[in-house]
Amino acid sequence: MTTTAGGLLPRLPGAFRARRWLLADRDRWHAADVRGDDHAVVLVRSEEAGDVVLGAGDPDAVAALVRDLAHERRAAGAGALGWLTVPRSTVLGASELEALGVAPYSTWDRMSTDEPPPAVAGEESVVRLGPAEADEAAACLAEANPGTRARPGGADDAGWWGVREQGRLVGVIGAADRLGAADGRRSWHLHGLGVRPAARGRGLGAALTAAALRAGLGAGLAWVSLGLYADNAVARRLYLRLGMAVDEENASYAAPGYGGSWRR
Repeated sequence: MTTTAGGLLPRLPGAFRARRWLLADRDRWHAADVRGDDHAVVLVRSEEAGDVVLGAGDPDAVAALVRDLAHERRAAGAGALGWLTVPRSTVLGASELEALGVAPYSTWDRMSTDEPPPAVAGEESVVRLGPAEADEAAACLAEANPGTRARPGGADDAGWWGVREQGRLVGVIGAADRLGAADGRRSWHLHGLGVRPAARGRGLGAALTAAALRAGLGAGLAWVSLGLYADNAVARRLYLRLGMAVDEENASYAAPGYGGSWRR
């Protein structure tokens, strides 16, 4: 099946219409080319920096769809993709990657929950930050998590939370507002978690995450999600302890020298 018209949800194979990742990002994929069936689906959308491709479902079936896409693009003389994400166990050959113009970039997981977390020590010290504290939160992030692209004041901000010690922010976390369930309930995607090095090892990351989860789910969201690199065992243990579950295990590929961003 290859389709291009209309919003995303009606065009997705039925097996993927409840997939949280696709539901949350369906605004970004509303005009995407949709290929596949109930076993696997591949979405293709145009971007200025190169087409973006997302695959989900059975890894072997996803690989077959990506191979077909690579052959089509090679025959058409299409340019390199900007970004490709597929299930992590999808096996793509060198010829497909060459035709698509991408190379391995990262491996990462998407986790989510629709249940409030258990009580966490230190959560009572977490406070919601206001717009006037955006610069202070950004300064904290510069030391606590310098690699993150999350910044307070973004157009999709749902909120930021922090922990202070002696009046100074020592840890922060943010949430981005996303689409959610088909019934209209929205979701949040957590990002920008960081604790200054001198304050680590005392459970502040868990307290910040728990507070943000509780705030979102207490407000009636369908779920709260986040992304993490696949090799981040410490973060994985933390999130599992808070009741989150893995929705997707992915591998992403990008054109050499890629310097853009792709929201997880």
